Amino acid sequence: MIPPSYIFSNRRFRGVILDPPDFNPGSWIGASGAIVDYDSKEFWLTVRPRKHPPLRGYEVQIYKSRDGESYRLVTSITKEDLKTMSGITVASIEAQQLIRDPETGRYYLYVSVETQGTEKTEGGWDTFLLTSDDPSGPWSFHGLSWKRGDSYDRHEARDATIGIVDGKYFALYKASGEPDGRTNVALATSMNGTEWRKHGILKIDGAKQPRYLQLYGGIFASSMGPLFIGLARRYVIEGCGIAKDFEAYVIDYRNMNLEPIFKNEWNPLSPYERPDYPTHGYMNLLFDPFKDRVLLYVEAIDPKYTKKIGWRTQVDRLIMYETKLKSE
Repeated sequence: MIPPSYIFSNRRFRGVILDPPDFNPGSWIGASGAIVDYDSKEFWLTVRPRKHPPLRGYEVQIYKSRDGESYRLVTSITKEDLKTMSGITVASIEAQQLIRDPETGRYYLYVSVETQGTEKTEGGWDTFLLTSDDPSGPWSFHGLSWKRGDSYDRHEARDATIGIVDGKYFALYKASGEPDGRTNVALATSMNGTEWRKHGILKIDGAKQPRYLQLYGGIFASSMGPLFIGLARRYVIEGCGIAKDFEAYVIDYRNMNLEPIFKNEWNPLSPYERPDYPTHGYMNLLFDPFKDRVLLYVEAIDPKYTKKIGWRTQVDRLIMYETKLKSE
């Protein structure tokens, strides 16, 4: 794997990928999932558009590109579609991860949703799994990828970073036991992407995680084992998780430990990021084999339209950086 320090220090701003639905307070685009289809040589990107409450995250949009930069909308899956598929009322949609299963060639879409409770069930954040033979659809509801219910994730089990290493699925997901309670990074693994085993909360360098931490980026094969690279949410402002650091960890899953490899402050290199709080914490890292570069898709907090940080007030764009692996 390319050293995370190299990716970070050689990154260059490339451009805006998508604007939010509008530029009113509480309007976002991002929480994305991205892959390269090596058969078709196409890039696929899923995003969550959002507007101010009460609408919030209202659908998953799926885009296609030939170069990883210019995307066109192919299809969308609304909250109402998810309810029809699952029979569960969805209040809002957040992060997604798009994966192509190496065994079957089918596409798996993991969608974080806030579900409304009933008399028999408690509402909270779950992760739906949708499957399809083609990213453009149709998509079918497979069920929950993993279920809330343990003390550490009975309120939230969502916003996962998912990667496949040597055929095994690894997921680092956001876990919390109660609203406004401790929020940490939990681990789940799978042999096939559909049947998952939860392992619990990881340690960091042998120590307990801080009260609030979430990791979102990519998981890759490395000489030391599964390697996470991405953004680390360590701050909460007006109910909104914020990331100011780019970090990397080896996932020592046997010992339930994250071994730190790299950490540096994410200093903005574009005019579309606030200098104080540049990112919402959502990032995708993608190797572009056709141009020999790494693409970094970032949900950036816009400095012009964001008058106040917060889940009801800020405005987010999806922007892209690249790190070229060969000098021109």
